Amino acid sequence: VNSEYFPDLVYAGLESHGSDLCGFVLKPQGKGPHPTAILLHGFPGYDDPIDLAHALRRCGMNVLRFHYRGCWGVKGTYSFKHCMEDVKSAIDYLTDEEVVKKFNIDIDNLFLVGHSMGGFLTLTHACDKRIKASVAISPYDFGLVGKIGHYDEKEREEAFEMFKTAIPPLNDTNAEALMQECIENGDKWNLPDKAKFLADERLLITVGTGDVVSKKSLHHDILASEIKKYNKGNLTEKFAATDHSYSNKRIWLAQTVAEFLDEETAENVKRNAQKEAELAVREAQNEA
Repeated sequence: VNSEYFPDLVYAGLESHGSDLCGFVLKPQGKGPHPTAILLHGFPGYDDPIDLAHALRRCGMNVLRFHYRGCWGVKGTYSFKHCMEDVKSAIDYLTDEEVVKKFNIDIDNLFLVGHSMGGFLTLTHACDKRIKASVAISPYDFGLVGKIGHYDEKEREEAFEMFKTAIPPLNDTNAEALMQECIENGDKWNLPDKAKFLADERLLITVGTGDVVSKKSLHHDILASEIKKYNKGNLTEKFAATDHSYSNKRIWLAQTVAEFLDEETAENVKRNAQKEAELAVREAQNEA
């Protein structure tokens, strides 16, 4: 292989609202164009899915990794709203013409892949028309927690205790502020209320049946049930006997995500070829 097309790790220069997000792109071997995944870590990011990034690169994908504003040394104030804005900034970045050329991005195959909070952010942005398919790994619905936090003291307290453990790598925030942000935005962020729109998107959601953080009954079953009311064909669900971090299922997780994205890439190529063929026929008919 020409050394110009060796695998590589490249500083991205990704900024969001004035903050450098410390982003980097894992580039695969070969010239491309390459399908590209934005890999979103959870809250606060103790469990970094870098093994998944390498696995997807081995499958021929670019993978963009970054930290959200206000965490792990990135300047700015940490908030869930800022995390949402940073994901949009990442999508904007990868669809910029110069960046597409720099990383040989297959713009027709741009994916979101996120774990826990990253899964929540993935589903929050899955309806962006630039995203072709999305993978939510044990998504934790901060909107749902905020919505039921008004009346379910047990769930609110569990979330609050979890928030307290996440504060050390975060800037200018505390568990009280983060909990209040969820309470105030619960109705707006709650994923089951977006089910009608999510049903139109190609989705893979993985679930750990032993997960005590993103509990299946709360963070998966309600959303999946709502999505299936509108469309049963676009949602793929995969279950594993594991914990929130997939501690004993990392290889299974990489295979499951890679296979889904590979199938989606192949389908997108097929659909685009069909569209081009139909366009060619129409052009020929017009010329005749």
